[in-house]
Amino acid sequence: MKKATPVKPAFRMTPQRAGILSFLDGNKGHPSAEDVYARLKRKFPGMSFATVYNTLQSLISIGELAEVRIDRSRRRFDPGLNPHSHLMCVRCGHITDLPHRSPALPKGAPRGFKLLSCSVEFYGLCPLCGRAVKKEKKICPKKKQK
Repeated sequence: MKKATPVKPAFRMTPQRAGILSFLDGNKGHPSAEDVYARLKRKFPGMSFATVYNTLQSLISIGELAEVRIDRSRRRFDPGLNPHSHLMCVRCGHITDLPHRSPALPKGAPRGFKLLSCSVEFYGLCPLCGRAVKKEKKICPKKKQK
């Protein structure tokens, strides 16, 4: 008896979904559902936030979109499905893709453990925010003396 191959759920194309796909195509900004909705609501005034959210979830379920969990304040999405890591500025929230190679398993991992995936996240300040923080310290040196 042949093994059944998994069938991907149907993805019915609508103008709104085509607009969402177009917005995501090549988008390296790691938008949230709110970002996608805000960008497309003028073009599709009848589109609801639920349509955007459900479309994003459908794209994840069929393997065409990844959820990025680096931002704890909101869910972000990444159409870049090649393995990579993320770097997030904790001040402005900008997320940057970094090339990624699977690291070696750490010492103490069970013998024979097979690594399937790995998520590496870096947090810090982008150059612009780093300069702004440095300027703030110069302007108000007494702020730290509380």
